[in-house]
Amino acid sequence: MQMENKIRFGSFEAVTFISNLICTKIFLYYTRLTVEDAATAGWISSIVSGLAAFLMLTVLLKMYKKFDDKDILDIAEIAGGKFLKIVTGAVITFSLFVLTVVVIRKFSEDMKIVSLPSSPLSYVMSFFLVGIAVACFFGLEAIVRFHAIVIPFIIAGYVFIMLGVTPQMDITNLMPFWGTGIDDILSKGFLRSSVYCELLVLFLLPPFLGGYKKITRVGYTAFALSAISLITSSLVYILANPYPSGMEPFLPIYNMTRLIAFGRFFQRIEALFVFTWAMAALLYLTSTFYFMVYTFAKTAGLKYIRPLVLPFAVIVFSAAFIPGSLMEVIRIEKNYIVTVGWIVAFVYTGLILAAASIRKSVRKEKCSK
Repeated sequence: MQMENKIRFGSFEAVTFISNLICTKIFLYYTRLTVEDAATAGWISSIVSGLAAFLMLTVLLKMYKKFDDKDILDIAEIAGGKFLKIVTGAVITFSLFVLTVVVIRKFSEDMKIVSLPSSPLSYVMSFFLVGIAVACFFGLEAIVRFHAIVIPFIIAGYVFIMLGVTPQMDITNLMPFWGTGIDDILSKGFLRSSVYCELLVLFLLPPFLGGYKKITRVGYTAFALSAISLITSSLVYILANPYPSGMEPFLPIYNMTRLIAFGRFFQRIEALFVFTWAMAALLYLTSTFYFMVYTFAKTAGLKYIRPLVLPFAVIVFSAAFIPGSLMEVIRIEKNYIVTVGWIVAFVYTGLILAAASIRKSVRKEKCSK
C-alpha cells in the first residue's frame, strides 16, 4: 500500500472522522473531569474550554490560508527544511503514539471490568489491535468511509442516553452556580482545551480533502459538533448526579446509563452503551494509529505504509503495559494529556505556520527584487 495522498474524500466523512476523535473521551472520563475541576460549574468550565479552543483554531485556520492543500509536515519543511520536518514528524508521531497507548489501555481495562471480568487484559486488548491492524491494511479511505456509516448510529445512541436520564435530572444540582469559583472555571477551563488536541489531525488531512475552504468548513463543523456534545454531556451528567457523588463513578456515562429504565420491560439499557462505546473506541484507535504510522512513514520518506502496521501494533501492545495500573494511566492522562495537549495541538502548530509564513514572505520579497 503506497502513501495515499491521491485519495480524496468528502467533507461529511472528514467531519465524522474528526468529531469522533474529539468526542470519544465522553465515554471515558470527560464528564467526571469537569466535575473535579469546577464541581457544579463543570459545564461552564466546559464552555470556557470550547471558547479557548475555538479562538486558537480560528487563528490557526487563518494562518493556514496561505498553504492551500499542504499538510503540517509540508509546511514544516517550508519553514525549516528537512530538519524541522523531521522534528515535527517526531512530535506528531509521538503525540499520536501516546494517545493510542493510553486510550487502548483504558478502553481494554474498562471493557474487562464491564463485560469480561475473567479475561486477561492482553486477551481483551488483542481484539482492539486486530481490528486496528485490519482497518489499516484496508487503508485510509475505508477507515474514513466507515466513520461516515457508523458515527450517525453512535450519535443516535448518545442522544438516546442523554434523553433517557431526563427523569433523573434535578435543576438544583447546578447550585452553587459558580461551583468552586470563577478562578477554577477560567484557569482549568483553559487548560482543558487540551480535550480538543485531536484537532492536530485536521492539519494532516489537506492532501486528502484539498483546498483551504474545505479544511475550514470541516474544522469548524467538526469543532461545533464536538463542543456541543462535550458541553451537553457535562451538563446532563451534573443534572443527573448531585455533587459530590458525581466524582465517584469509575465510568461516569456508563453508570449514568444504569439509571435508565422504561417501565418493567425495558431495563439494563447499558448494553446499548457498551456497543456504542466499543465502536467509538475502535474507530478512535484506528484513526490515531493510522495517522501515527502515516506521519512516521512520510517523515522518513517511505513509500509504503503496510509493512509498518504490524511492527507498530506490537510496539503499541507492549507500551500499553508499561503503566503499572489503571490508576497510573488515569494519572498520566489527567496530569499530562488533558493539561498540556493544547501546547502541541495549537501552540506548536501555530509556531510552524508562523515560521512558514515568514519564510514564504521573505522568498516572495527576494523573487520580486
